Amino acid sequence: MIEIDITSPSLNKFPILASMGMLEVWRFDGAQIDLFRLSEGKYVKVDQSTALPDVTSLVINRLLEASKTLKRTDWLRLVRESVRSRA
Repeated sequence: MIEIDITSPSLNKFPILASMGMLEVWRFDGAQIDLFRLSEGKYVKVDQSTALPDVTSLVINRLLEASKTLKRTDWLRLVRESVRSRA
């Protein structure tokens, strides 16, 4: 699940998501993405995705930052290259 926190924080929703068994939450606060994994009924911030093992918060946030300055086609090329280099 990806939760976008632009107008209000979603941290108070985490207990609801945990009760539903949502194993991983990606939270975007308007500036960066943080990854959280369900562990013993609570979400713990982690650096690497469980759902997509080669994806880290560092990689995601670098791509987000690059999206601010690159043309769309150049950015998409960068994303594809990033995926290929981890395959």
